[in-house]
Amino acid sequence: MGGIWGLMGVLMIIFQVMDVMAYGYTLIGLIYAVVGYLKRDLALEFISWDDEKIEISEWQQSTRSYKWENIDAINVSATNLTIKSGPADGTMVELKGYIETDIEKLKTELIPAQNLATA
Repeated sequence: MGGIWGLMGVLMIIFQVMDVMAYGYTLIGLIYAVVGYLKRDLALEFISWDDEKIEISEWQQSTRSYKWENIDAINVSATNLTIKSGPADGTMVELKGYIETDIEKLKTELIPAQNLATA
């Protein structure tokens, strides 16, 4: 995306079309390129858990971690994983692209693990 914005800005500068906008496009292109470069090593998507916590990372996002004792409820549906933690915390992750066996594994392992942690 940064390349497209940057190319548009450079082309506008070369052909002298709307000079003010050309510099803005070039600047936006550079910003997109820097952000993309800094996020290049982030994992695409994962949901992992152990005895202490559950970790979730969505595409190009930082990893979020929730300790089992802080989780109020977990709901796994065919399309979403919802974690409720405290009065104003938690997350909802779209399960688009997950196969049905992965969703069933989430249901059978996460919900009992959360029940054991709060018992």
